[in-house]
Amino acid sequence: MQTIIITGASDGIGAAAARQLKNKGYNVVLVGRSKEKTERIAKELNAPSHLADYSRLADVKRLASELKQYNRIDVLVNNAGGIMGAREVTEDGFEKTFQVNHLAPFLLTKLLIEQLIDSEAKVIQTSSAAANAFGKKFDVTDLNNDKGYAPSNGLWLWQTREHLIHPGTRPTLWEKRDLNRGLSSRSGAF
Repeated sequence: MQTIIITGASDGIGAAAARQLKNKGYNVVLVGRSKEKTERIAKELNAPSHLADYSRLADVKRLASELKQYNRIDVLVNNAGGIMGAREVTEDGFEKTFQVNHLAPFLLTKLLIEQLIDSEAKVIQTSSAAANAFGKKFDVTDLNNDKGYAPSNGLWLWQTREHLIHPGTRPTLWEKRDLNRGLSSRSGAF
């Protein structure tokens, strides 16, 4: 059976995907930021799990080393991400929304590339129509939560072959947190 690694698997879309794939008999490997939530889903699914906070690139490097233990990775689902609060620079020196949504998953994929090629793996990058709610102007000097989300997700399109699916809506932390800001009604996804 195929091994599928899902980042952002502790909640929302990632957790829903992990449940469905596990129910279909796939070997799922969960990656999450929250120890409590990730362990809860891992226990529910009887699946291995790993922790990584994408706002720290050292965590991503450690995660890549841990994932080398799997002889084969058939699918890497880069699902972790979201919209952060006010502009914040990570300890790595990057704007947080940009790092979490683009740099960290790009780094993970790069660090696993030989293993992915050897396995003839597929890489899936989760994105969202919600990114369009913040406009399309990309200003690298101002990547706060509203302005950094769309470009950070869109950068993946420069290097891939795209297939678009709409799996339906899933309640996510982003939706719950930002519902009061009126963002969900503008996103077209809720």
